[in-house]
Amino acid sequence: MSILRTTGYDPAMRWAKIVLGLLVVLVASAFVVQNGERTTELSFDVVFAAWKLSRPIAVPALMGICVTAGAVIAWAMGLATRVPLQRRVRQLEQENALRATPPAAGRDAGSPGGWS
Repeated sequence: MSILRTTGYDPAMRWAKIVLGLLVVLVASAFVVQNGERTTELSFDVVFAAWKLSRPIAVPALMGICVTAGAVIAWAMGLATRVPLQRRVRQLEQENALRATPPAAGRDAGSPGGWS
């Protein structure tokens, strides 16, 4: 059993996450409804180059693109740190399993010191 999977199920936390998610969707929907007609022209100017979109983009679409890009970057960074940690946990669990030996005769496995 992995150490990462030992957390218990908490229904209150699940409901809190659901309510928070619905609140975020509600706020995002209100933003889209209020700003659906607004557009902006995007341009990127550097000393050696200039770039401009051929037509304006809607502000809610731009916000969605930015949020999605941020989520993808955060997910990739989290994955980059989580994968090596999971590998290390698996390696330590295997080492621990190899070191585990059954209790010797004359020992009581239930007592704190292992002796009867």
